[in-house]
Amino acid sequence: MDVASTAVATAANAAVVAPTSSVFDTVYPLTILVLLSLSIPLALLGINFFLARWAVGSNNTNPGKITQVESGIANSFGSAQEKFSIKFYLVAMLFLAFDIEVAFLYPWAIHFNHGGWEMVAILAVFLVILEVGYVYLYRKGAFDWDK
Repeated sequence: MDVASTAVATAANAAVVAPTSSVFDTVYPLTILVLLSLSIPLALLGINFFLARWAVGSNNTNPGKITQVESGIANSFGSAQEKFSIKFYLVAMLFLAFDIEVAFLYPWAIHFNHGGWEMVAILAVFLVILEVGYVYLYRKGAFDWDK
C-alpha cells in the first residue's frame, strides 16, 4: 500500500466514528439556561423591592394612596355582580372578528404566490367561517349602532 491510500483509509475510518455526547453535555446547558431564567427576574424583583422601600419608605400616611380609583373616578359605585348590556360583548366579538380577519389575511397574501389553488381554497374556507360570524353579529344587532 502506498502512503496516499493509507491516508485516505485513515480519513475514511475517522469520518465513520461519530463523537458520542454524554447526558451531561445535554443537561448542563439546559440547567444553566433554567437557572439564569429564574435568577435574573428574581434578582430584578428583589432590587426593585429594596430600592422602592429605600426611596419611598414604609410610611403610607397619605389616604390618597389607598383610595380606590377606577378609570379616573375616585369612588367607584356598583358591585362586581352588576350585569352589563349585551352590546359590550357584541362589540368585543366584532372587534375579534375584524382582528382575526386582518391577522390571517396578511400572511395569506404574502404566501399566495407559493400555494396556487390550495391557497384559494384555504381563503374560501376562512371567508365562509368569517362570514358566519358576521351574519351572527348582524342578526344580534351588533352593526346597529343606534340601538
